Amino acid sequence: MKREKFKNYLILALLISLGTVIYLNYDNEPVPDKVVITDEETGGVEKELAEVIPDTVFIEIEVPGKAKPQIKEIVVDSTYKSEYEKAIKDNDSLKAKNLFLESISLDTFEGNLIDNKDITIDGKFKTRGKLLEYKIDYKIKSDTLTFKPNIEYRHPKASFVYGVKLGLPMQNGVQLQPTLEGVVGFQNKKGNIITFSADTQKRFSIGYYKTITLFK
Repeated sequence: MKREKFKNYLILALLISLGTVIYLNYDNEPVPDKVVITDEETGGVEKELAEVIPDTVFIEIEVPGKAKPQIKEIVVDSTYKSEYEKAIKDNDSLKAKNLFLESISLDTFEGNLIDNKDITIDGKFKTRGKLLEYKIDYKIKSDTLTFKPNIEYRHPKASFVYGVKLGLPMQNGVQLQPTLEGVVGFQNKKGNIITFSADTQKRFSIGYYKTITLFK
């Protein structure tokens, strides 16, 4: 009777130990979200295509409801202004006409303005006359990105496994000795295991264990 009790206690202790090992090695914690905060970045590009010396002139314009013409201040290219006034003075109507048409010609610029690791900006500009310079400023606002990492668990290509098994007699009234068995084996990348074992009863065994995924 005492022997039977001892055997039952031993089985219970082994089951508790096995459950504890499984619990300690089971990763049941949820994968936390990852938060990435990008910094704010500002920058710009400025380019002068031609050097211009500005000049200020005043012109008269007709305004509906006004008896007298109104004076309007405009900024012009001093070089074109000087050449146009000289053509008028020299009575060179062809040169004056060409200068006028050139000053109102349509000009287009199209190309890449900014290209770095953070941003690429292409631009297109159309002007009446000649494109002289451009300036562009940009700001990339700070942002917060939240995502859940996709964690994959993979077995190594090959692993060596070893262990010990204790065999207990389960038949009542029969004098059977407990057996102790040593086990060695190899596990492949799919988790399948082949084992070789020998016990105290001088028995040799070969085993194969196939892994089936239940939860992922």
